[in-house]
Amino acid sequence: MTAQKIAIIGGGVIGMAVARALALQGAQVTLFEQQHLGAGTSSTSFAWLNSNGKQPDSYHQLNALAMEEHVRLQLSQPNGLRWLETCGTWEWASDSDQHALKQRAERLQALGYPAREVTFNELQREVPELRSTAVSGSLWHFPSESILYPSLYLARLWADARSSGAVLHQQCRVTDVQESATEVRLRLDDGGQWRGDRLVVASGRWSAEVMQHLGLQLAMTDASQPNKVACSFLARTAPQPLSLATNLITPQLNVRPDGGGRLLLQALDLDDQADPAAPPAVDSAIAQQMQARYRELFDDAGSLHIEQIVVGQRARPADGLPALGFVTPQQRVYLAVMHSGMTLSPLIGRLLAEELGSDTPSPLLRDFRPQRLLGKTAADFPTPVHYFPAAQ
Repeated sequence: MTAQKIAIIGGGVIGMAVARALALQGAQVTLFEQQHLGAGTSSTSFAWLNSNGKQPDSYHQLNALAMEEHVRLQLSQPNGLRWLETCGTWEWASDSDQHALKQRAERLQALGYPAREVTFNELQREVPELRSTAVSGSLWHFPSESILYPSLYLARLWADARSSGAVLHQQCRVTDVQESATEVRLRLDDGGQWRGDRLVVASGRWSAEVMQHLGLQLAMTDASQPNKVACSFLARTAPQPLSLATNLITPQLNVRPDGGGRLLLQALDLDDQADPAAPPAVDSAIAQQMQARYRELFDDAGSLHIEQIVVGQRARPADGLPALGFVTPQQRVYLAVMHSGMTLSPLIGRLLAEELGSDTPSPLLRDFRPQRLLGKTAADFPTPVHYFPAAQ
């Protein structure tokens, strides 16, 4: 049987995970990326792997299974490269959010997700520099959660895909998509074209634009405009004298290691000021607020030098859930777009490849078909009142 010729648009974690899984399955894979690998949301992510606060239950299950898939992939790494650190998450909340945190943690416990209430002394043994005045109320530990280093993860995905015959075209933009009963045709901005059996659209926040080539409207949150649901500040620091080897989610600041002593920082309550067209300077008011909050959290940890602040732009379907499935009657064009791409990517790659290889729908993806978003706009979906961007 002749191997399927499959194109993928998008070289982020979803596109790369799909390319890897399809190539390992024996498909002839060609991947088109308009910039370079990981240039979109994948390079501006807090990269916290979790299923913490993700609803409904089918979405929680999908993320929990994906966390296990990440661990299996890491264990199969042949040369010792580590992109995944299962370091756990420690979290506490402001006084007004204490009840919500406790409810969320207890719901997770009921679902079998590791979560336990801990003492400040336990956390301070993990992070000795943490100030006791920074923590109030109940404190929770989620030991199965991980942080990920995106560039190393992308390197593993592409190494596997390439060794199985996948072909990559970077700096190559798809300008038109046409589908017939027998094939899919792509037109490229360099004047070339591609023809094959199927297309996977894994274009992240550009997915609605690609759908327009097919005459389809896709409801996505607009990440090109200031929008705290779709946009978030992400600060990268210089190396810090801080013995942090875990993920902290706090009312003041989210803090995680970023390798070599560097840190990644988020302050989600500031995100209503996040404008992708105007990322703040390293001496801006946003930077100064992050530095002040860092001092409130940690004692004897040095003065914080921020090297860069970017505005991360989330690839978020309008209802917050993934969109996974065929979008055309001929079933030659498959859409794969989601917010929690870092967490979901290895599992989605495998499930998508199985669906395309067998034409048998996966029950795990049943609740996430894209038809609910087609022919609609973001205005047709309510804005979440309490958005927990458990991301990534």
